[in-house]
Amino acid sequence: MDLAARRVTTSQEFRLILSALPIHRDGSRSDNNGTQFTPKEALMSPTMLAVPDAKSLVAASKLQTLLPKFVALTLDAKQAHWNVTGAAFLPVHTLTDEFAVLLRTWTDRIAERAVALGMAVDARPTTVAASVPRPFPTGWVSDNEAIAELVGRIDELTVAIRHSASDLESSDIVAHDAVVEALEGLEKYRWMFLATSR
Repeated sequence: MDLAARRVTTSQEFRLILSALPIHRDGSRSDNNGTQFTPKEALMSPTMLAVPDAKSLVAASKLQTLLPKFVALTLDAKQAHWNVTGAAFLPVHTLTDEFAVLLRTWTDRIAERAVALGMAVDARPTTVAASVPRPFPTGWVSDNEAIAELVGRIDELTVAIRHSASDLESSDIVAHDAVVEALEGLEKYRWMFLATSR
């Protein structure tokens, strides 16, 4: 069965079609054309009538990997915004608020692109919490501590974006453009946070 040519009407039908495909040792499945679906992709639900092609699945999967990290960084920026103290309170308080607004914009663009490619996204609290290696500090944070925490998290996200960029460029140019725009903004705010602490 060629999934790329098959049209489905419901998520249930999509899962039924996938369940009929041969399963490989790694848990992936493939259609008659050799298009492979990872176990995670096989569980994703389409929101469009046409089953996404392999390139769309790759792009949506890469965007899904980044999405919870963007949500987490947005929450961390707001946590710093509310709890920062110290001599640089006002500039850090202002920058973190601006940063959170931009992060929400980038997050929305990334999520909506994944959905436009035909996949449901997952940014539930448990998914977001599982995507970060350590929580943001609780309670009051000094201006320098807030900056160090945010810069470290920006660095982790920019590494993840750069890791996904080549796959996105070859699978979906619009998704690639979305993450490149976010990367440019992240690096700009990294510079501004560090300049505030000097």
